[in-house]
Amino acid sequence: MAKFFYALYNKIQRHKTVFRIALIIIFGTLIWTASTIKFDEDISKLIPSNSENKQLQKVLKTAQFTDKIIVNIEKEKNGTTDDLTEYASQLLDSLSTHSSSFIKDIQGKIEDETIFETMDFVYNNVPLFLNTKDYSSISNKLQPDSIAKITESNYKTLISPSGIVSKQTIIKDPLGISLMALKHLQQLGVSDDFTINDGFLVSKDGRHLLLFITPTYPSNNTTDNAKFSEQLYKFQDDLNSVFKDKAQSSYFGGTLIAVANAQQIKNDIQITVTIAMVLLMTLFIVFYKKLTIPIILFVPTLFGGLLAISVLSVIRSEISAISLGIGAVLLGVTLDYSLHILTHIRNNETAKELFYGVSKPILMSGLTTALAFLCLLFVDSPALQDLGVFAAICVMGASVFALVFIPQVYKGSFIKNKKRSIVDKIASYDFHRNKILIASIAALLILSGFSYQRVTFNQDISNLNFQPEAIKSAEAKLDTLINISSKSLYVIVFGTNDQDVLETNDAIFNQLQDLETENKIINYNSVGALVGSDRKQKESIRIWDQFWTAELKSQTQSELIENGSKFGFKPTTFQEFYALLNHEFQPLSIEDYRKINVIPISDFIAEDENFMTITSVVNVKDEHIDVIKNTFKNSENTLVIDRQAINETLLGHLKNDFNKLLVYCVIVVVLLLLLFYQNFRLTLVTILPIIITWFITIGIMGLFHLEFNIFNIIISSFIFGLGVDYSIFMTNGMRSGKSSMATHKTSIILSVLTTILGVGVLIFAKHPALHSLATISIIGILTAMFISFVLQPILYNLLISKNSTEKRSPAD
Repeated sequence: MAKFFYALYNKIQRHKTVFRIALIIIFGTLIWTASTIKFDEDISKLIPSNSENKQLQKVLKTAQFTDKIIVNIEKEKNGTTDDLTEYASQLLDSLSTHSSSFIKDIQGKIEDETIFETMDFVYNNVPLFLNTKDYSSISNKLQPDSIAKITESNYKTLISPSGIVSKQTIIKDPLGISLMALKHLQQLGVSDDFTINDGFLVSKDGRHLLLFITPTYPSNNTTDNAKFSEQLYKFQDDLNSVFKDKAQSSYFGGTLIAVANAQQIKNDIQITVTIAMVLLMTLFIVFYKKLTIPIILFVPTLFGGLLAISVLSVIRSEISAISLGIGAVLLGVTLDYSLHILTHIRNNETAKELFYGVSKPILMSGLTTALAFLCLLFVDSPALQDLGVFAAICVMGASVFALVFIPQVYKGSFIKNKKRSIVDKIASYDFHRNKILIASIAALLILSGFSYQRVTFNQDISNLNFQPEAIKSAEAKLDTLINISSKSLYVIVFGTNDQDVLETNDAIFNQLQDLETENKIINYNSVGALVGSDRKQKESIRIWDQFWTAELKSQTQSELIENGSKFGFKPTTFQEFYALLNHEFQPLSIEDYRKINVIPISDFIAEDENFMTITSVVNVKDEHIDVIKNTFKNSENTLVIDRQAINETLLGHLKNDFNKLLVYCVIVVVLLLLLFYQNFRLTLVTILPIIITWFITIGIMGLFHLEFNIFNIIISSFIFGLGVDYSIFMTNGMRSGKSSMATHKTSIILSVLTTILGVGVLIFAKHPALHSLATISIIGILTAMFISFVLQPILYNLLISKNSTEKRSPAD
């Protein structure tokens, strides 16, 4: 290895112009190839997907978990209900004018013509919306004395001021049968505590008005939703100013939380990365005493990243943007190779000494780290598989390119008897002779034996969300209105045949009614109150036809004509109603229901190619969750989705996968070290510090009650990779002698400083996920360094120096 790179170095020295042209061509090709890649922004790709949960994943993808934005307009001390409706009207006007492209639908405002359309729809298909209790009520209405009272009431209504509005309804339906059917549509609504006021959904106390906005884009599309969010808050500020002391609004919704998270992450990274880059550039320029050092240092990393993206663009049609984002954080491991080479050159080693000193450890480190990352291919998570391939290619590309590029462009500025830097002084210190450090690590090992079991995996991804105070306040207000924080379960039926799915949903709807009667659920929203299978609809029509016998129709018509004549009604006044009783009804299709805008069919029924789902939302107390799950456990093609529990289960699989992953990584590293060193004791000296580092890191986490989560557990791969690097370089440094070991330790210290400044600075981030990521990084990296500096020399002395007979070849 050393001979090859040294020969290549000499050849490039003789053809520098060709080398420069080749670099330009290579980077140009990589940039062009990388630019063709397509990104998948679906965060769910982090969640493991295998044959066991494939069907669940398909249902989750198809089912409509609409993240609506809820607008709560609240009356202030000097306000009236009219102020609420005026506020809402102006907001809707602003949204219609400026934000229509971002909005799929708005509920909470019902136009008069829409109300009449809905009433006509129900009237023309009334048998489909009646139940057994309704027929009992109709029977009571058909008694002669009841018809007399109803006719008198209708007459009074018609001559009252509201008669103009009610006339059409009464003439078409004097018995109010269609109004019975309309009441069942409340099961698709928000709450019984709300009424329609001037076309808006207003609480009965007149203090709150609610609007429900369905965004065009899914909540994970934070780019477009950020623009919409900005417009929403601008409208809010403007209207809150106009309606000061009369009405104020607040917003709540998953889309807004996702945007707030994305913006907070962006702000945190911009601030911390800016600080980190300034400090890093200062550190490198001062230490290496060259202004061009940052460029030289990062070019291999850039090459590795471009190479990885280019390869992925060839072998895959699209890659996870999430994995690339995480991979960008992990790129810090590639800086190690540049730092090691730069530090050796700085210490005035000749080109031959340089390559014989660093070629083998850098390639060993790159290969072991790359294979450790490739173990992510065993995890059933598409995004993490992308991450594994990306990181592995990047690491190997950067390590090889660093050996070729850096010796060509950087010349050391070593001067004899120059004043050593503080990093050099620290590196030359014999940490393994410090009894306090040895005792501290021994104490941590003992403590870790008791505390490592306390470390848990936080499977609730919602705890990692950043939620601004305004959204928290909005959620608290809504909770008092519509119990938004109560536990929601989603009962989903699915299948490839529409009628089979609808028939299953018919049965689910009946069970939900029974559960509500038994007080096992708080309430539910189900489209089963409206949409039924052909079989159910035909049965409803049969019951209607069976109920309305020829004799009953004739009797009802006679009673209405007789009682109506007393109030001046003509015999033909209710002719439309008589025609309805003789109408031949037919089942409706789902598309027929979709034509009625006031009915949110799309919130419940979703179709994707030949796959269909129907979702019912059930609000339940925690103590009844198991009852609901057991009720539908054996129902065919039915899933009860507890979104938090599902995430916890799927992320629990991810945790189990990572436990296996660590075992795979250790096996791979051990086999490679045995292959390179061909010496079991050297392998043991190198691998033990890595295992001890991981054990103590988990122990410290347990000691301070820190948790793993979906984000910081991925960083464990990064920590493991750096631990491998440090151990390999320390082993090779000790084999080369004390002066060489000091050089290796200098590059390790610089790597630690680089990592802490680059990733650890996120400890100051406000976003919980970034903060936890940085915390684990700092603990892991510092632990890896001290274990390598303190324990590894001791292990080397015990296992190698005192009873070693190994012979080293010059190529080592």
